[in-house]
Amino acid sequence: MAHDNETEIYRAIKQAIIEQKLRPNVQLVEEVIAESFGVSRTPVRNVVRRLANEKLVVIIPYRGAFVACPTVVEAKEVFEMRRVIEAAAVRNVCRTLTDAQYRELKRLLAEEHEAQHRGDKLGAIQVTGDFHLRLAEFSGNSYYSRYLEELLSLTYVIMALYGEQRMKCCQDHEHILDAIRERNSAEAERLMEEHLRELEGTLDFKEAEDSPRSLADIFKNERFVSARK
Repeated sequence: MAHDNETEIYRAIKQAIIEQKLRPNVQLVEEVIAESFGVSRTPVRNVVRRLANEKLVVIIPYRGAFVACPTVVEAKEVFEMRRVIEAAAVRNVCRTLTDAQYRELKRLLAEEHEAQHRGDKLGAIQVTGDFHLRLAEFSGNSYYSRYLEELLSLTYVIMALYGEQRMKCCQDHEHILDAIRERNSAEAERLMEEHLRELEGTLDFKEAEDSPRSLADIFKNERFVSARK
């Protein structure tokens, strides 16, 4: 049951960050979150550490945990690094893709489309991240996937801070996978870089004034408190 509580709290906080209900720089007060979910502070503390490992949260000694707040420069550096890593990854995958790996990637695309169709923003974003991460894993270079995992987590925060509210359906992933299937590394690299530049281009790099809501208000919605039941 404790593990179920942690999973529920983790998903709720992550979803709140992605949906911009928990804004960057908002403090995650353990006591408030624990009370909202009807649990002790231990599972909340474990979740906060997990989110910190994913770079979604920053823990400041003697102050507490805060939702991460990448600067404009940091956000641009994240996308620059993603282009470098992911272009190299698809180049490798074009040489080594197996039938089993292709089926796995096609399955992820089907899940992505399904999530978008039902309006599940969190699900769609997570599956999209899985698609990119699988490509890095299939590249055969463990460093690509290791660093990309961190960059993807930072992308979630960047999209929450500078991104659009609406969910945009695109077929970029299908085109990238088609190029990989055809072993066309030059086209796969071009499509990946173009895809990431377009994603970065949707961001509005302006300083916005936040109007943070209280944690209790954010997590009082029924869909966030099923851990109590």
